[in-house]
Amino acid sequence: MNSQITIGVVDDQQLFKLGMIALLKEFPKFKITLEAEDGRDLLEKLKTPKYKKNIPEVLLLDIEMPNMNGIDATVALRKKYPSIKIIILTMYNEEEMIMHLIERGANGFLPKNSNISIVADAIVAVKENGYYFTEQVSKVMVKGLVVSKRIKPTFNKAKLTDRELEIITLICRELTNKEIGEILYLNNRTVDEYRRRILEKTGAKNTAGIVMYALKNNLAN
Repeated sequence: MNSQITIGVVDDQQLFKLGMIALLKEFPKFKITLEAEDGRDLLEKLKTPKYKKNIPEVLLLDIEMPNMNGIDATVALRKKYPSIKIIILTMYNEEEMIMHLIERGANGFLPKNSNISIVADAIVAVKENGYYFTEQVSKVMVKGLVVSKRIKPTFNKAKLTDRELEIITLICRELTNKEIGEILYLNNRTVDEYRRRILEKTGAKNTAGIVMYALKNNLAN
């Protein structure tokens, strides 16, 4: 990766936040460009001139925060800043909570006690692929939830083209835009446009939502 990935860290626990920032700064491929105390503080900062043209590519976002928690912040971010990739930092591993947040636009989940190398891998994954699941929060688990109907993600009834279905299959194989383009002989911009159309047609919020849509409709090979 030629350029640095810009990162924001949002957590009301000062020691945790500063510790995470210090560890991430050890990676040359990362650049910390924003830190915030909670969701409200984050949204206020994103409105300022400093960040309007320098929005972080990836946010590490805590769930339990005062003023505005991670769930509400995720919903607000998806409406106003859809390009931001969101990794939820949580002490919770309940399947319902995870699915709830995926439906609202979270790109990945990490326990707050994760090793920094795992955090780094997750940041790169959501930047390149659009989502990151730990082994526990895997596509197999998501499939189990959807099939068992314990969680019922809401999607549009989509009429997808053969090319769009082909791209969905490749997305489910965790391929990047570049890798998909190489297989289908398309440039990155064209693949990105197909992703946008798929999101619009299905009603999915992000790439993780596309995977959920594929699993629900038996499109993931």
